[in-house]
Amino acid sequence: MKREQVEELLYQALETEMGGVRVYETAVRCAQNDDLAKEWGEYLEQTRNHERIMRRVLETFGLARETQTLGREIVKAKGQSLVQAMERALAADRGTAQLVAAE
Repeated sequence: MKREQVEELLYQALETEMGGVRVYETAVRCAQNDDLAKEWGEYLEQTRNHERIMRRVLETFGLARETQTLGREIVKAKGQSLVQAMERALAADRGTAQLVAAE
């Protein structure tokens, strides 16, 4: 595997974790069920830890975490669409928002 491919995958992995934080933050706000809110909160903390790890990995490879790539932009757009769907459902009905977040 070429170094450029490894770097691309690392940037995408960081973006996945960053997006995951936003997804779980939103999902927790959508939760009506306490057990579900707790579970999603645990996932949120795990994902925050994964983000910290990926930031250190990029640093170890000498990569700037702010660097944008096409693949990273696509990963970010996917995460944003999930957050937008939950936000839209949350604005309409919290019960529906929990179902959307569970998807």
